[in-house]
Amino acid sequence: MANELNQQRIIDEFLRCFRKLLMDPQLAGELVRIAKENINEPDAYQKIAEEVSNQTTLKIQENHTEADRMFIKLLMDVVKGDALLY
Repeated sequence: MANELNQQRIIDEFLRCFRKLLMDPQLAGELVRIAKENINEPDAYQKIAEEVSNQTTLKIQENHTEADRMFIKLLMDVVKGDALLY
C-alpha cells in the first residue's frame, strides 16, 4: 500500500512538471540550456537542480524527492543524448 502511494505521488509530481512544460513553451529550452551549461561540472546534478529552481518556474526542493531525482537524471540524459547526435 505504501509503495502504491509513493508511486502515485511520483506520478503526480511528474504530471505537475509536464503541465508546466505545456503551459510555458520556453521552459523546455531553458531546462536544456541549464543542463548543457552545467553537465560537465563535477557536481552537475546538484548544480542543475539549483539552477532549475533559481531560473525557472519549476521548483526543486532542497531535499530531492524521487521524482526530482528522476527528472534531473532525465534532463541530463537528454543533454548527453543530444551531444551524441553531433
